[in-house]
Amino acid sequence: MTESSFGRYQLQGLLGRGGMGQVYRAYDTQTDRVVAIKLLPPHLIEDKEFQHRFRREARTAASLSDPHVVPIHSFGEIDGRLYVDMRLVDGRDLVKFIAEKGGRLTPAQTVAIIDQTAAALESAHHAGLVHRDVKPSNILVAHARDFVYLIDFGLARASTDTALTNTGQTMGTLAYLAPERFRGITDSRADVYGLGCVLYECLTGVRPFPGDSYEELISAHPYTPPPRPTAVCPDVPPAFDAVVARALAKDPDARYQTVTELADAARAALGGAALTLPALPPPPPDTPPGGSPAPVKAGSRAALIATVAGSGLTLVLVAAAVAFFAGGDDTPPDKPTPVTTTSPTSVTSSESPETSDTPEPTTVTTTVTTEPTETP
Repeated sequence: MTESSFGRYQLQGLLGRGGMGQVYRAYDTQTDRVVAIKLLPPHLIEDKEFQHRFRREARTAASLSDPHVVPIHSFGEIDGRLYVDMRLVDGRDLVKFIAEKGGRLTPAQTVAIIDQTAAALESAHHAGLVHRDVKPSNILVAHARDFVYLIDFGLARASTDTALTNTGQTMGTLAYLAPERFRGITDSRADVYGLGCVLYECLTGVRPFPGDSYEELISAHPYTPPPRPTAVCPDVPPAFDAVVARALAKDPDARYQTVTELADAARAALGGAALTLPALPPPPPDTPPGGSPAPVKAGSRAALIATVAGSGLTLVLVAAAVAFFAGGDDTPPDKPTPVTTTSPTSVTSSESPETSDTPEPTTVTTTVTTEPTETP
């Protein structure tokens, strides 16, 4: 590896770095496309257990076919470095999207976000993966059609693998962490809880359990009753109070048992309002006009919305038109922002193929991709 190349990849610019490696915008000379590539730290190649888990999880993540999950092109080892090659997608995270909309979302906008995120999570759960870090900065909204992608499966592990990480560190962001996670218990219902926290934040503009310290949060999640959205924002339809209460139930058995159940309940809480999910936006061209890779200008605002620091494998990454990691801050405004809502609005639905893993008032068009390449 040189400063500007990595095997068949021409590195065009550093998008981010952290404890688990660096992420670059890169031009793949073999496939003639621009991608996002993550290079893991060199010393991890010596850790056979980590390498085995890396390949297993990358293979599983690459097999996810839901259009709300960014495709993995290839993964493996080049010149003694483990890597993951992924598609670049233009967008911004949900934190910035909420800010763009005035500080919080309308109920219809909220349900569209929850429905699409649930589709990605359901696909992962069927494959045996739990995301473990569902939060606004890991939900990307594309500039094209407000299409949603769930990113950073870096904290996802096979749900049947109950072993702790080598550091014993509890992973995930505390503000969205299910109570059982503090006891070292995790299954797909932890993602239901995280998505419920996102639902509340979209509706109100604030987190369900605000706190500035570890002690406050580890007390709030297990013991503080779920807040009612209408107590903060009276214009929210009252039916959402019950949806949030069940999604944030302390006992996993009392929650919605799947993210699809939560998405369906949120849709029903709209009270009959028509909802249309955006069609899959067209993929950006892999190479610039002329067939040569475009240089990255100094000071470019293209950045990677991804969590590259901390434990775990970052398996899904996207490029977004924001400053470096500016979207990584999940902190919402201190006070909720009033939202002007209108009567239920009907939107023309987009035609798309139906899938069995996601609820279907509307669906999205799936991009068929070839099998990812694994480099030995």
